[in-house]
Amino acid sequence: MSLRPQKFVRDLVLRRCFSGRVLDAGCGIGDNALYVAKACPGAKVTAVDVVGRCLEFAAAKAELRNMRGQVDLQVADLLETDTSQLPPVLGPTKDSSYDIILDSLTFHCFSDADRDRYVSTLRRLLRPGGLIYMNCMSEEETRPGGPRRITVPDLLSVFCAARDWEVLGVEDSMIDFHPTFWGGKAKARLYTIRKLPQ
Repeated sequence: MSLRPQKFVRDLVLRRCFSGRVLDAGCGIGDNALYVAKACPGAKVTAVDVVGRCLEFAAAKAELRNMRGQVDLQVADLLETDTSQLPPVLGPTKDSSYDIILDSLTFHCFSDADRDRYVSTLRRLLRPGGLIYMNCMSEEETRPGGPRRITVPDLLSVFCAARDWEVLGVEDSMIDFHPTFWGGKAKARLYTIRKLPQ
């Protein structure tokens, strides 16, 4: 993975897409979350990942950048259906408490069953009218290896009005990798998804 914020995140920052309570869902080593927190003073960023070691790297980066405490870093499994097992920032008192969710290469890692659990968690945490910015590898990326490819119809089958979602935008995008993997780039799509008012 890239050791800097993904280009699509930098572009979203330029478009002033992050404000209010922001959840980085599957933050990895924290580059996107730290970038958003520094570049968007109006954003209160919580970043979660299931791998504790990733959060240790993210905390070390925050320390080096004099950003300690500017991102709430939490180890959490977003597939967990028992909300009492989640940290307080994701627990039952946090229903509908996030304005924006950032999914940078998380959704496309899941099986069908797991992604349904994941999306249920996102639906619970996001306020009505809130937005998800989701970057997924596209089927136009035909080189072998890497995560699951997500087609537009596949995404629309999950994020649809029957499940309280509206897809507002689909844009061609890229995924930044370490330069030694696929030359550092892969084809992706960026989806802007709104949780419909209840």
